[in-house]
Amino acid sequence: MTKRILSCALLSTCASILLTGCMPKMTIEDLKQMRPQRPAELDKFSDFVGKWESTGEATMAGLDQVLKISATSELQWEGDGWYLVERGTFHMEELGDMKGIATYTYDAKAKKFRSTWVDTYGTLGIGTMRYDEKTDTWHMKSKNYTPFGKTVMKGVSKMIDDDTMEWTMTEYAMGGLIKTMEMTGTSKRK
Repeated sequence: MTKRILSCALLSTCASILLTGCMPKMTIEDLKQMRPQRPAELDKFSDFVGKWESTGEATMAGLDQVLKISATSELQWEGDGWYLVERGTFHMEELGDMKGIATYTYDAKAKKFRSTWVDTYGTLGIGTMRYDEKTDTWHMKSKNYTPFGKTVMKGVSKMIDDDTMEWTMTEYAMGGLIKTMEMTGTSKRK
């Protein structure tokens, strides 16, 4: 076993040395020219930039009452306009406040809008988004890792006017078999 590990380590080291020697020489200008152009698709996120106040309702599996939701969030361009960052505080009645941060960007190679989410409820979400120009609607889907297990969140967001957005989000567990939460609401730009 030890002989096998040593052989693999030696082979990896030799391969690294050979491959490093094959790299072409470059200048700083060469590297600058390799930087891609900012994808024009990112401009579709401009509708979301600003400060928002949201209200809505949430129903959760196993809970008989409907919870009122309120939130404030701010979305702004960062990274020289390569990604949008959302910072917000969300309140669900007796559950209290949750703080969260999201990022939104465009993956030019995969031709997909991508998002991430992390919050103080212990959730980490990684998702994709699709914009439907005919209906002026965003469709979102994310895989979430929560203290309660893995979930899938599906959502739809539609701009009603320049400063009003209506949205729905539904979360599923057990591979989409069980609906764990559904939220609907309206967001208004301040």
